[in-house]
Amino acid sequence: MRRVFVLGDANVDIIVPYPKYLNEERSMVEYPSPSLQGGGTSSNTAVALARLGVCTSFVGTIGDDQYGKYIRADFEKEGVDISQMVVEPDLNTVGVFAFIDEYGERYLWGWPRENQAFKVLDEHKISLEKLMEGSWIHSSGMSLVYDTSARKTIIRIFREACERGIPTSFDLNLRVDNGCLEPEYEKAVREIIRYTTVLLGSGTDEFAWLGDGGWKENARSFVSDKRTVIVRNGKEGSIGFFREGETIAPAFKVKVEDTVGAGDVYNAGFIFAMLEGKPLGECLVWGNAVSGFTVAKKGARGCPTKKELDEFLEEEQDEKGNIGL
Repeated sequence: MRRVFVLGDANVDIIVPYPKYLNEERSMVEYPSPSLQGGGTSSNTAVALARLGVCTSFVGTIGDDQYGKYIRADFEKEGVDISQMVVEPDLNTVGVFAFIDEYGERYLWGWPRENQAFKVLDEHKISLEKLMEGSWIHSSGMSLVYDTSARKTIIRIFREACERGIPTSFDLNLRVDNGCLEPEYEKAVREIIRYTTVLLGSGTDEFAWLGDGGWKENARSFVSDKRTVIVRNGKEGSIGFFREGETIAPAFKVKVEDTVGAGDVYNAGFIFAMLEGKPLGECLVWGNAVSGFTVAKKGARGCPTKKELDEFLEEEQDEKGNIGL
């Protein structure tokens, strides 16, 4: 049975939509109610994979607090295996306030700021050999931002997977402060890329910071015989770079409700298609489709089941005669 291990962060998202003006004069206002959802860049990918029917295990750390209990229940409800998830009573599970503007764009702010559980991953509390039984290993750059045990452990797991020939994917999720990358953080990102089979990220927001050229040139610089690079460009769709060239898949046109987790769930659609043995162009389409389906709803937990994904693709094919292949 194919199993994907997703390493990294899990938190709770508190979705807070901006007030909506119902007329041009802005005299009529709707105040949408906040909502609580499971979140985290890696957690979102894990749940999206499970919804697509992939056997998925989450590997990361939460606190034994209210938010931590919510995350455990959320994973169990979604069918994500948490046998390798670590619970640390002295650490805090982060709640992320996601303020959503009228265009569906999000502004994030996490709390509490101290003793955050997602920064910790004690290698002695997980089974490396169990992880090496997986069919695929995925992680997010959010867990590499800080020089903590999570950074060291996840890089070690990727290195071991690379040596054993297990496919890996890494989503950059770069955190750029004051117009630059912290040197040790960038060093960690570049190290894990060495052990990565599929590298994913945004063109203008992430690859643009990893070199002296434009984002496209920088992205292509990471391509090798063993590594494919995927650039997500939002409403422009996504591009796959490989040794022989590149392939492009346009985004699906949907009414955007909320962009929280759009890249995270894209990763799930892409990985799922790869596991199904699809060609690269179709993998891009499936990633775009899962992302498009999700952003038309509130929060990353609006991601589709396999049945919903099939129906979404069929509707697009009926309307356009193709789905971007």
